Amino acid sequence: MANEPLQHPDESSEDLVIQGHNYDGIEEYDNPMPGWWLWIFWISVVFAPIYFIGVHQAGFINSYGDDLAAGQAEIQAIRDAHEAANPSFVVDDSTLARYVADAGAVEAGAAIFAQNCLACHGPSGGGLIGPNLTDDYWIHGNRHTDIYNVITNGVLEKGMTPWGSILSPEQRAQLVAFVRSLHGTNPEGAKEPQGELYTGA
Repeated sequence: MANEPLQHPDESSEDLVIQGHNYDGIEEYDNPMPGWWLWIFWISVVFAPIYFIGVHQAGFINSYGDDLAAGQAEIQAIRDAHEAANPSFVVDDSTLARYVADAGAVEAGAAIFAQNCLACHGPSGGGLIGPNLTDDYWIHGNRHTDIYNVITNGVLEKGMTPWGSILSPEQRAQLVAFVRSLHGTNPEGAKEPQGELYTGA
């Protein structure tokens, strides 16, 4: 069977053996490339010099560096717009003092206190499990930022929940404002003083 002559396609067909292309009985046929492949090839040939000129000489096609710079500028613009619409909350005594002086912030803080804090500090802030918030004695300092930090980080050894992941920075500032408003109210049945005596805010 190995000595049988190879069957060649009829010369009238599209599959013609390329003369001289016979390797150990394996013959190569002269089949045309698919039309879609030829179109891609010739389009690539035509586009290559246009692309080269457009990128390196005429400049009407952006280079990789141009596209990267444009993309980074777009991302930065999005970041700037987000920061402008959502300014970061700066926690310092000056910022918190503005909340303390704002009646609206105090009112909002009162609602937050009633929902989250009265179980430990009492409805009037006079203290239950937690300390009295109305007197001049403070366990963790009496600066605005001291109160804000205690609210944020909690006091785990005393059972106080860290509210930093529950309340927003603005809500915690409102809570500071309300706690400040409690000073000197002397509610009935207030808890005995704890901590150190502070006479100033």
